[in-house]
Amino acid sequence: MMRKLQTGALLITCAVLLTGCWDIKDVNHRVLPIVMGISYGKTNTYRIHIQIPSPEKQGLSSKVFYKEADTISKALTDIDTDIEAGIDFMHVQFIVFDRDLAEDGIQEAIAFIARSQQIPTKALVAITSEEIGAFLAHTGRVIQTDGSALMNFFNKNAGWSPEINLAYVWKIYGAMHSDTEDVTIPILRSGKSTMLEFLGSAVMAKGKMIGEIKKEQSLLINLYEELFQGSVVQVTNRASVAIVKCKNRIHTTWRDEHPVLQMNMQLSLHLIENNGNLNEQQIEEAFAQDMKSRYEELFSQLKTVGSDALGTGQYFRNKLPFDQLVNWRQDYYPKLETDLTVGCIITNSGDVVEN
Repeated sequence: MMRKLQTGALLITCAVLLTGCWDIKDVNHRVLPIVMGISYGKTNTYRIHIQIPSPEKQGLSSKVFYKEADTISKALTDIDTDIEAGIDFMHVQFIVFDRDLAEDGIQEAIAFIARSQQIPTKALVAITSEEIGAFLAHTGRVIQTDGSALMNFFNKNAGWSPEINLAYVWKIYGAMHSDTEDVTIPILRSGKSTMLEFLGSAVMAKGKMIGEIKKEQSLLINLYEELFQGSVVQVTNRASVAIVKCKNRIHTTWRDEHPVLQMNMQLSLHLIENNGNLNEQQIEEAFAQDMKSRYEELFSQLKTVGSDALGTGQYFRNKLPFDQLVNWRQDYYPKLETDLTVGCIITNSGDVVEN
């Protein structure tokens, strides 16, 4: 009898402790947004758009909901309140900011996303000059016929191009709190014959857009970080090569109290097109000189606007006293000298001969 009482008491205790998934909503009662748009509101501080794909018999439909509020969290709560199903914001994969907001600063928005734990910090970020609602309406029409088209634009195994910078929430948040590193964010607009068109990259500093670089320069940033996949670059008006391998060796030193960054970039190339009278050695030399000139121009442009978007300060962190890191941007970065060497070798001519 005593054993039965003990067993019964144990079962009752387990029933109390193991309450089950009482707060979990059925999947049929949840919606999974993939895009969030953030811009200034007309009557409140923020206007938040949420794009939600919905499966139907004929494929997918795309719905866009928006609310205005003085905080992002309030706008999201209002959207969730007015929708008949629960919204799982952890499925957001892409966040697009209005350019006006980006130029004033996205610090508060990025900080909210990082702290809230409602939205994944691995979500990709972009900037557009278009009205967010129109931008999402355009992408929504494409999603209806190809549900993965939007994310394939950034997928390295699908439609991603090395000219496109990849900016994640976690990376932007880290740069906002770093004294020696900034980031770039891709600038997009609706495409006329395609879903999206890449225009270049926004140069950020402490969460504010302070400049812009062309899409050809965005490739240089990816190469600097050794991110590339067969990028095709035109060498002259009549020759093109594909970059198939990139290896960077970076060394830092000080020269007359100036920080000096020495970069040796070695590129392996495939000859794609040669309609001129240059031989392989001449193409290699021309491409090496062209890449060096491009990098020198990029470094100069970034120093002028005051953004260390290449993260050169990261290589000097162990060469500066800790209390001097905060002065990197204003005291040391403007004095940065670069010593660049670019070496190129064509490893595959592809049977391309002079015409």
